[in-house]
Amino acid sequence: MPNIACNHTKESRESQVSHSPPLVETKLVGVVLVCGDCEERKDGPTKLKARQVRKELKHGLSHLPVRMRVVQCSCLGLCPKKAVALAAVAQGLAPLAAEACSEHDVDAFGKALARCLK
Repeated sequence: MPNIACNHTKESRESQVSHSPPLVETKLVGVVLVCGDCEERKDGPTKLKARQVRKELKHGLSHLPVRMRVVQCSCLGLCPKKAVALAAVAQGLAPLAAEACSEHDVDAFGKALARCLK
């Protein structure tokens, strides 16, 4: 049986090189994630809805000198009982996570995030 060696030509090496998309500058400093799956669980919050939480956070963070995007996402893996999971990731900030059981908790999370970003 002949010995088959793998010969890499210049063309085959060039086709193996992956080209990543160019990175672009953005005005956003970070992202706040609101779990949309929490409200659908049977042990999820009874009064809070992800859409409502997202709107409250957008309003609460609108006065900041930096821009944060607030988005609803799928499961964050935190799965708090009777609460909505929140997470924030921003430049120069350790990731933050919280469980919001009421509108007061959402407001407190927004204020804590604002203090960290100033």
